[in-house]
Amino acid sequence: MARIDIENIREVDVTVNLEERTFNSETIHPAVKARYVAEGYDQQPKNKAERNAMNAEIFIHNLTIKNEADKIPPFKGWNGLMSSCTSIETEPTAQGNIVRVSISPTRYLLREAMEKVWREGNYTTEQTRELSPDMAGTSLIAPVRIKGEYFLLSQIKGDALGSGQIHAGLVAGGIDAFLLTEDNPLLVTLKKETIEEMGIDLSDLDHSSFIYVVDERKTGQVNFAAVARNVDPQFVFDRYEADTKTRLAAGEKLEVAGLAELPVAGVALVPLKNGELGLGGITCYMPTKDGLVEAPPKDRGIRPYTQATLDYLTKSENVKFLLEKAGF
Repeated sequence: MARIDIENIREVDVTVNLEERTFNSETIHPAVKARYVAEGYDQQPKNKAERNAMNAEIFIHNLTIKNEADKIPPFKGWNGLMSSCTSIETEPTAQGNIVRVSISPTRYLLREAMEKVWREGNYTTEQTRELSPDMAGTSLIAPVRIKGEYFLLSQIKGDALGSGQIHAGLVAGGIDAFLLTEDNPLLVTLKKETIEEMGIDLSDLDHSSFIYVVDERKTGQVNFAAVARNVDPQFVFDRYEADTKTRLAAGEKLEVAGLAELPVAGVALVPLKNGELGLGGITCYMPTKDGLVEAPPKDRGIRPYTQATLDYLTKSENVKFLLEKAGF
């Protein structure tokens, strides 16, 4: 089960090791290594240029094959180089926790191999921690006040992992390996994702430092969350609307398929048709070429991050802490 793993962070101290953490590293669980190879992930192209070159060879090969069933299918994607946490240590202080994290470049499909292993077993929390490669991500929580009520302005996942599901962060994304040469790869990633997903400069959202770590290890990830302060929801709607109108007019796919108003307190999960728990009756706004439109209420699935956030906010002291961090 996803949860808030480390709370009340005072400082995140990042150490970067630029040597790739490969699938056969000693720090990768044996079951994940085996699944990675069994799925053929070690044979996947490592970037777009390599994919295109390999597909060109496949195309030429297939010209010599008469039977369609014997032709080699082309590669659709590639096994890109992201980042993972090789260690996360916490030092409690009177002013909050100092978190020391070591990060290395790591292939994205290690996460997928781990998740497939996890889904086929019945793993405890501790066993899940051992399985997880801890792919590293950042996010921005955006509490807002609308008509006297508090909400988290959240995203609906688009052309990405968890498409159509509600993610409690306004912005969220993994740390690309090329950003590990930056002084603060966590912060640089958050800036990059805010522009790419919302069309907003992060400085316009007056963000805090990172305040907690979200354990999403059932999907092989951990996420460092910051909080936006004094957010004007209309400003976010306007900028997101302008950005998505431009992207849709250009025929682009959207990483964020819409925005949702997630109540800060009193949210109950409902059973969905697929047997999982989700949310019902949440107000959502979907982009069109003509602008944002309010969508009819419907049940939606949630990301593990969202489940962890909702569980965290069942405690009144956590609601108070989050709203104070947000400037309320």
